[in-house]
Amino acid sequence: MAQRARRTLEGQKVAPTASETVRVEAMSPAAMAERVRVELSQSPGLAAELVSAKAEVIGAGEIAARAKGELSRITGLDADHVSAVRNDSDGWHVTVDLIELRRIPASSDVLAAYHAVFAPTGSLLSYRRTRRYFRDQMMEEQ
Repeated sequence: MAQRARRTLEGQKVAPTASETVRVEAMSPAAMAERVRVELSQSPGLAAELVSAKAEVIGAGEIAARAKGELSRITGLDADHVSAVRNDSDGWHVTVDLIELRRIPASSDVLAAYHAVFAPTGSLLSYRRTRRYFRDQMMEEQ
């Protein structure tokens, strides 16, 4: 048998007592959807949490653009390109190449690769410069 939390006059949930157990009934999908709608209308905080959780999903393209902007703003350097984006259990890992020194011709510009880690929600957690190189210098793939 399922148990349901009861609410006090102040609206706080408390654990159900043994006499407050309820029987779980089979519901049609339409009835279940209506019940969820009613529950959400009575708990605006829960509805807001669900909407904000859905809105926080960030894709690789958005995180790449955010990484270019954040690193450029923090370092004061112009972003050249994003060379890697990876998502794993500890967040987004992005490598952005920034122009550290402009030269003529442009092929002799000095660039630096910066590795940044973003939380799953898109906030910057850390960054560091991993490599400096000339634009015309060949990089070995790792």
